[in-house]
Amino acid sequence: MTSSEFREMILKKTPKYSVSVEYIFEKLANKQGKGEFSQFGPLYELYVYAFYLGLKIGSRIELASGSNAKKFVEIAGWKSSSPLIDFLLLTIFSRSDEIGFEWNELEDMEEKELAEVVRKIITFIEEYAYGGLDYLKNKFDNGELDNSQYLFVDLLSDLV
Repeated sequence: MTSSEFREMILKKTPKYSVSVEYIFEKLANKQGKGEFSQFGPLYELYVYAFYLGLKIGSRIELASGSNAKKFVEIAGWKSSSPLIDFLLLTIFSRSDEIGFEWNELEDMEEKELAEVVRKIITFIEEYAYGGLDYLKNKFDNGELDNSQYLFVDLLSDLV
């Protein structure tokens, strides 16, 4: 399997998120409307930001299965030309040990093994995104988000 075929396998997947943080998308992502807080544009930008936030703070939260998890958007639908997707994939591949796969072994894996690696990658994305979304939810619920044009930059700089 080539790297572009492997990338396509990942892009066809649809990560999930917890319904407990759903309103954070409404508050902090612009779905063609104005909100009371500084906002990301498309929903996937907030999801990717939350992933990196979760990664930065080391918050990896397992999603409950069933009705508490809601499908997000297929990764290929995240504006496939966006450099954010490539950056996300580079981050994932730099964490292959944590996820549980070896780069050099991908080439020789059977379809079933590759599917398992892709499942682990999507779980990795979901759990760190949930960690970041949960962090944002707690900040929002406690009135700790300073609504400025630099809100999201300030949040990250506070963690450095």
